Order: sequence, then C-alpha cells, then structure tokens
Amino acid sequence: MPDLADPITIGQLRVRNRAVMPPMVRNLATDEGFVTPELIEHYAARSRGGVGLIIVEAAAIDWAHGIMKRNIGIHDDRVIPGLSALAEGIKKYGARAFIQINHAGPKSHIATRYVGPSAVPVMKGKVPEVLTVDEIEDIKGKFVNAARRAQEAGFDGVEIHGAHFYLLSAFLSSYTNHRNDDYGGPIEKRAKLAVDVIKAIRRELRSFPLIFRMNGIENVVNGITIDQAVKIARIIEHAGVDALHISCVVDAINNPGIPSIFDEKTMPAFLRGYPYDCCIPCASKIKSEVKIPVIGVGMVRDAKFARRVIKRNLCDLLGIGRALLADPEFVQKTLDKRDDEIVPWKD
Repeated sequence: MPDLADPITIGQLRVRNRAVMPPMVRNLATDEGFVTPELIEHYAARSRGGVGLIIVEAAAIDWAHGIMKRNIGIHDDRVIPGLSALAEGIKKYGARAFIQINHAGPKSHIATRYVGPSAVPVMKGKVPEVLTVDEIEDIKGKFVNAARRAQEAGFDGVEIHGAHFYLLSAFLSSYTNHRNDDYGGPIEKRAKLAVDVIKAIRRELRSFPLIFRMNGIENVVNGITIDQAVKIARIIEHAGVDALHISCVVDAINNPGIPSIFDEKTMPAFLRGYPYDCCIPCASKIKSEVKIPVIGVGMVRDAKFARRVIKRNLCDLLGIGRALLADPEFVQKTLDKRDDEIVPWKD
C-alpha cells in the first residue's frame, strides 16, 4: 500500500515523497518577469516544510503572452540568473524543483493581441486571432528555448502547461479548436502542437524530466470528456513525457457568458463523493490507463484526506495547493500526523 511519505521516481529523478506543490501564480516577480527575493522565500519555505516536488508557477515563454503582470518570465536568457537562485533556494531544502512553462494564448490578462487555434473566446469580449502555421512553428521553438533556460538555471525538470484553456489546452479541446488543418479535427490532430513541443524538447534536452499538465474534464459544450482525456493522456505519454498532472475545468472557465453543462447536482457519477472542483477522480481514471506517474490535484485541504488519497492509490503523487499557501509546513505536519497543528486555509 503506497504512502504519502514514500519516495517515487519521475523519469530518472528520485523525489523524496509523493507531496507536490502545484503551480500557483503569486504575482511576486518584477514587472519585467524577473525573480525577486520574496519569490525565492515563498518557494523555499514550502521546501523546508517537507514538500517532495515543487512546480514553480507558470513562466511565460513569450513575454507578450504571459498570464498577468508580475508573471515569472522564461522568455529571455537575462532571466536565467534569477531562475537559478530560485531553483537553488528550493533544492537546498530537499525538494525537487520543476518550473511550469506556458503560453497563455487566448487567456492572457496582459496581451494586446489574443491568439488561439480558432476565434473562440475563453474570456468575455476577448476574441483571439487565429494562429497561422508559421506562428505555431515559432511557438514550438519558444517552448524549447524556455525548457533549455530551465535546465541551464538548474531546475530538475519542467512542466508543460496544457490545461485551463491556455494555448496548448485550447488546441487540445474541441470547444476552442475548430481548425480544419493538421492542428484540428480528431484528437490526434488537436494534440499535434503538444506532441510536437514534447518531441522538440526531447530532441534538444534528451532525458531532462518532463511533466505535462492537462484537463481531465471540461465543463463546457464540446469540452474534453474523461474518455477523451484518457486518449489524450495516452498520446502524450507516447510522445515522451515522464509524468502527467491532471487538472480539470469545472466552473466553465470562470466566464459567465459560457454556460456549464453540469453542476454539483448533475455532475458525472465518477466525480460524485468528492468536493466540487476536485480533479482526483479524473487522475484516478487516467492512472489506470497509463504507465507513467500521475499527479492528482484539487481541493486537498485536509491531512487525513491527503494521506487517504495516496493509500487508496488514486494517484501516484498528490498536488496540495491552497493548504500549502495557508501553512508552508502542511506536508511535514501531515507526514508526522500532527494534524492539529496545521493552519487551515480559509476561503
């Protein structure tokens, strides 16, 4: 029976336990995307607190297409020294350090030009321009360069962001992807951009560990279903990643103009019995269909629940988000069963 305290291997990399700090944008970088001392301490505190794997928040591969102001940048070699200090600050306390690399695409809050696979908005009033094939090729190169910078900075690996309707996610979903070329249509074509990015990074960086984050379900018309997510997961696994990180989109992209197809009373049966917004059931379904480690995440606020998820083998590693924001020592206290000492998250 697996335990949260057990070590695990991602690619050739040994991680000291199954607890993951997932990427959560904190707006602690400079306005130009450079790492700050506050950002380093934010992550170092969670490493001191026992986390096994820290995935640093989404870093912009193209500064014009970041998520928001004070986003971390990984778009220019000038950011490498700061990223190096960040990686070192995490690793010196025992956690493995990954960084998520991302192109925000149609879901950027700072872009002057919104882009996507098709002219389908995911933010109210923000209709993206359709990317050309030449622009798509350029984006692939920017992902590769971002991964190279992460490796040069001393990170143990990268997570490629393919969830939450940012660019790669928008290509994967038939809700946002209406293309009729090599990048649209059936799942295999919608996954082409993600697959090409993975393979290009592999060619450049060989065995550098890669995680891919993806949606396990999308609560929108024509969004990804769990069965489609399983197919995507297999395609991504075959492309060469070392682990999958399964998120989900339950609240219709937080856009009141986009209706949900289910709510807490009508959600699919396999999601019931868990908190709304919990993506662990999706991770469990996908884990049973792939051979690489799967990270589950979503609404993990309770130490007993965290231990139980791993003991029940629902996922291989467990993402713990807001609980770690409330208490940087949540993981160590959970491993030591000092549950009564945990500072709880308050909504």
